[in-house]
Amino acid sequence: MESRFDQFARRFVRAYWETVKADIFAMPPNEPVEESLEELLAAVSHETEMENERRQSTPVFRLRMTHRLGDWWLFCFRDGSRGWELLAASARSNDEQKPHDLLGPAYDRWFRPFLAHVTELARKKDVIEPQSGGYSPPAARPSKPTP
Repeated sequence: MESRFDQFARRFVRAYWETVKADIFAMPPNEPVEESLEELLAAVSHETEMENERRQSTPVFRLRMTHRLGDWWLFCFRDGSRGWELLAASARSNDEQKPHDLLGPAYDRWFRPFLAHVTELARKKDVIEPQSGGYSPPAARPSKPTP
């Protein structure tokens, strides 16, 4: 049986690529996404794990998304009072020892609002229902940020 986090992770991956495809958040280099949503989803896989160290009051859940061309993204979540809360996000860089910190100073202004939106979509079971394969757009979408 699939865990609550596995269900959330599946919805998060789909919401991530739906948001990329919808071009709601402009990010450098701001090139249009030509692939269909199904092509985008077919190009990635994901896996989850739970880390429960004794010093932490709640476990940290990790979602690793990997693109078939070698790119990867790692997202860490905690099950909080509002549901799954994003704690950290990183992505592959050219230096394997130093992945990009997507919530750090260099990328925060683009990725924090983007990932907050994706996380909120993935929290809503009635918005994205993986079993049906369907997607119902949220009632209100954020306006596109201006650079």
